[in-house]
Amino acid sequence: MTALTTELFMSLFTDKEVKALDELFHEVGVYRHSKDLKELFDFIKKFPKIAPFNAFLLHIQKPGSQYVASASEWREQFNRTIKPGARPLVILWPFAPVRFVFELEDTDGKDPFPEALLKPFQTNGTLAKPALDRLIRNLPRDGVSYHEADHGTGSAGFIEVAKGHGTQDAGKKKAKVLYHLVVNQNHSKEEKFATIAHELGHLYCGHLGTPNENWWPDRRKEHINIREFEAESVAWLVCERAGIKNPSAEYLSGYLNENAQIPRVSLENVLKAAGMIEAMTLRSLSLRKEVVV
Repeated sequence: MTALTTELFMSLFTDKEVKALDELFHEVGVYRHSKDLKELFDFIKKFPKIAPFNAFLLHIQKPGSQYVASASEWREQFNRTIKPGARPLVILWPFAPVRFVFELEDTDGKDPFPEALLKPFQTNGTLAKPALDRLIRNLPRDGVSYHEADHGTGSAGFIEVAKGHGTQDAGKKKAKVLYHLVVNQNHSKEEKFATIAHELGHLYCGHLGTPNENWWPDRRKEHINIREFEAESVAWLVCERAGIKNPSAEYLSGYLNENAQIPRVSLENVLKAAGMIEAMTLRSLSLRKEVVV
């Protein structure tokens, strides 16, 4: 159950299902209050081995969950059995409609459960370099061309729609350049990572439009406050789950402490974007066929 599954299971969602989730947030009011959203994000942070959207599903079903696994995983990896009458939790799973998992409290076992798994990491500010390298190498997949520039310390970077019809090398292939992502070369690898996560948050939440509605939605008309809150949320989730501190923490903390309710953001797009970025840090992804020249 890792973030690798994100791009696979998110493809299962139709526009109607996404609208249903919007209705859950906006009409029913779930997670509209700042304290509720903060609790949700802190919960998702605790499950870095599970895709953000699956962690969200766990929170809806059982907010106090500490660790989840399938019945076979509990038996084979932890020598624990499922308690009689325990109710499974449902998460999405690639190549299957759903998967059933069980929470730690719903298991029995003689061996003590590893305490380290309940605290998977501390946010210590150090990023493994391969994660940044893989993220950058995967950018051409979505037509993103990566650049580093000599900017002042106050300028982290930006992303913009490319003009013209440029191409870039992508391994042994050529890929179209649809966007330019510029990052401050003077920043640390952690700062660069946070900047890329923030700018990709804008991209994958649809703030720059979309080359293809099947990739992500066109949400250019959203208010700037909504766009910024979503991008900051994406960056916070990605960085916190990677175990590094990030500038988005100050923004979100300040906003959630000073405002009783959050803007009418698309939480499902935030979670989907965070999952897409995480997948890019874990392995090499194939180019989308539409960007191959």
